[in-house]
Amino acid sequence: MPVKTIALVIFDSAEAEWLINKCFTLALSLDAHVIGLHSFSQVVFFDGLSSAPMVYATFQDWQIKESDKIRDLFDEASRKNDLRTEFRRQDALFGSERFFLAGARAADLVVMGSNGSGTRAPDDQVTAERLIRNLGRPVLVLSPEADVKAPFDTIAIGWSETREATRAAHDALDLAKPGAQIDLIALVARASDEKPGFDSRDEFAIALDRRGFKATTTDRMATVDHRGQELLNAAHDCEATLLVAGAFGHSQFYDFMIGAVTGHLLEKANLPVLLSR
Repeated sequence: MPVKTIALVIFDSAEAEWLINKCFTLALSLDAHVIGLHSFSQVVFFDGLSSAPMVYATFQDWQIKESDKIRDLFDEASRKNDLRTEFRRQDALFGSERFFLAGARAADLVVMGSNGSGTRAPDDQVTAERLIRNLGRPVLVLSPEADVKAPFDTIAIGWSETREATRAAHDALDLAKPGAQIDLIALVARASDEKPGFDSRDEFAIALDRRGFKATTTDRMATVDHRGQELLNAAHDCEATLLVAGAFGHSQFYDFMIGAVTGHLLEKANLPVLLSR
């Protein structure tokens, strides 16, 4: 299905200065409508603790100025690129996750900045991860260094026998250039984990060939705690312009104790990364 509606999640004005232009470059190449979404930073209330009303009023006034700056950047870039856009903000001091979910679930693609941009607040980093977990839509993560050249002609897909990886692989086809080179990469911890014979990855490679893509399969050795970095290394080795992976295939407890590939990609990737769950 062609991408015709993009939801752009913006957390702060610092990332807006580079993220909006990258998203609009993508939208122009896909002839897509862009919905900009921005929510005020959240205030967390604790039982038994309170501040003077003026503190919250001052905080809200600062948030309004921040949001106005983001809107101005968004509107200026819209006029410059002659794009079909709209900007929505949620100006309450709570409920940002629900606002983002409601505004982005109808989109064909969601775009957001990476957690490694250097300006994102810790609470917003958590919100970004929760959105990827709960949106039910493919999320394209961009870093300040990411070069957006859509449709993408060289794609690296992290493949595993999971629902998340399968969904991500199929979602990537909406962003692929006709005849694109697609490398299906499996990460294994030891040579004995490589399974001889025909499997779903081979089936998918054949299905890609039927659609006119050039598909290859690659196995890479990686221990559990280095899978995210090895997937990035593999993407760079094949000169991919887009990396694709299933998102958060384990429980949050597992991710906390062992580490998540998704969290590593969300923070460290310097090329566009498509995440689906």
